[in-house]
Amino acid sequence: MSATKGSSDDLRSEFDRLDGDKDGHITLEEFRAYYSKANKDDTAISKAFTAIDSDKDGLVTFEEFQRAYKD
Repeated sequence: MSATKGSSDDLRSEFDRLDGDKDGHITLEEFRAYYSKANKDDTAISKAFTAIDSDKDGLVTFEEFQRAYKD
């Protein structure tokens, strides 16, 4: 949502900001908490998370995050 196509370092920094508990993946709750501060619509947040979570396990890994922003 705020990351643009860019370097892996930029994507890693964005991922780390979203990974609130620093456990190596982003939950919907972390994603929602981060983007709701930017006044993003909850439905749009949920749709974006679902699109990024390619294996549909409810967790976004760095690889999924990177793939979403590099495509």
